[in-house]
Amino acid sequence: MKMNSGYLIVKTFGRVYREYLEFRSKRKYPLPKDRVIYSIARNKKSAYDYAKQYRGVCRDTLFSWDEKDEEVFRGSGMVAEPEDAELEAHLAIGRLKKAKKTDDGIIKSYEDAVSAFNLLQSPVEREIIWIRDAESDSSELPDYPLLGYDASYSGGDWFSAISDCMCFPIWHGTDIEGELFEKYHDKLNQYALFSTAETAREFLEYYLSFDWTEHVGEYAITEVRLVKGIS
Repeated sequence: MKMNSGYLIVKTFGRVYREYLEFRSKRKYPLPKDRVIYSIARNKKSAYDYAKQYRGVCRDTLFSWDEKDEEVFRGSGMVAEPEDAELEAHLAIGRLKKAKKTDDGIIKSYEDAVSAFNLLQSPVEREIIWIRDAESDSSELPDYPLLGYDASYSGGDWFSAISDCMCFPIWHGTDIEGELFEKYHDKLNQYALFSTAETAREFLEYYLSFDWTEHVGEYAITEVRLVKGIS
């Protein structure tokens, strides 16, 4: 049975921003060169110049990896591979998966999440978030500060419609004029998430009304909370 709530270990906003600019330098996207649209990362601007800094689920969560993966795939270029400084943490996620304590990167217990997090080598550019399907009543709310609501896949690569059209376009991107999603960009909070699940659902329905956006995966309105005191 798929987990509806739990912990993800994700990259920090600053790291995602830096790595996205490196990615964009290798692939060309039809985005304005002279101005920022929405909250899309742009060269010559600091990550922290942005009033809306994406803290949703599409931030390369730690994934399962084991000794066989290390033997077969390391250096193959066939799959995403753990960085050396994060290898032990990925291996820990692999062990949790075998023990059925994780599902699609979602870690069931706080103790297991912290244990894996503590295997990361310095500099640690990750944080722990707690998530749940906002449209399910499967879990009690923990006492973690609410970051907001994402419109995302409920697993896999955790694709986020918010991120891909208003923060870090990688797959489908956005309109070069910066107009189609302006209404919803204005509603994003400081974490580039929606403050209510209802607004996130309204945005997702609008996003899916275009034939060029991502329609393949299984979406969820995902509540995102920050697990504080972990560094």
